[in-house]
Amino acid sequence: MTLGEQLKTLRKRTGFSQELVAERIGVSRQAVTKWEAGQTVPTAENLLALSQLYQVPLEGLMEDRSARVGDGEDNPMLRENKTVAALAAQVGSLYAFAWGLGSLRSGTEPWDLLPLGGNALLLVLCSMWTVWNLSFEPDLSRRRHNMKLELRYMLAQLILAAVSAWFGLGLVGLGAAVGVLVFYLAVINPRYMGRKLWWGRPRRRS
Repeated sequence: MTLGEQLKTLRKRTGFSQELVAERIGVSRQAVTKWEAGQTVPTAENLLALSQLYQVPLEGLMEDRSARVGDGEDNPMLRENKTVAALAAQVGSLYAFAWGLGSLRSGTEPWDLLPLGGNALLLVLCSMWTVWNLSFEPDLSRRRHNMKLELRYMLAQLILAAVSAWFGLGLVGLGAAVGVLVFYLAVINPRYMGRKLWWGRPRRRS
C-alpha cells in the first residue's frame, strides 16, 4: 500500500472529510487531495501531524515515505535542504565576486582577473541553482509569486555586496549579508512563500 492509499484509508476509517483533515493539519484541501493521489508527499512535520490526527505510529508512515524516496520520488526535506545550500552558496560566491571587484580599484595585472572570472561563473551557477529550486512548486501562481520575492532578495543582496565592496566593509558587510539570508529563510520563506526550510511553518503547503 502506498502512502497516499494509506492516508486515504486512514481518513475514511476515522470518518474525516478532506476539508476537516486540511483544517486540522493547517494546509489546503488540495494538498490533502494530492497526498492521497500520490502526486505529492507530506513534509515530515505534516506526517507527524497526520499520525497524531489518525492516532497511528509515525514509523509506519515514514517507512512508506522512505520507500518512495528510494524509488527516486520527490523528497521535500532533501529539496528544502538543497534550497538552503543554494542560497548560502550564492551569498558566498556573491561576496567573493564583490571583493574581487573591489580589489580592482587598487590596480591588478591581467592574470589577476582569472579568479574574478571564476567567481563570476560560480555566482551565475549558484543563482541558477537557487532559481531552479523554485520549479518544484506545482502551483504556477505560487511559483510566479515566489520568483518575484526571490529576485527581490537577490537584488537586495547584490546592492549590499556592492556597498560592502565599495566602502570596504569586509566582515561587517558579510555579517549583514548573512543576517539578510537568515531573515529570508526564517521569515520570508515560511510566511510569504509557503516554504518551510529550517524552521517556521507555512500556512498552506503541499
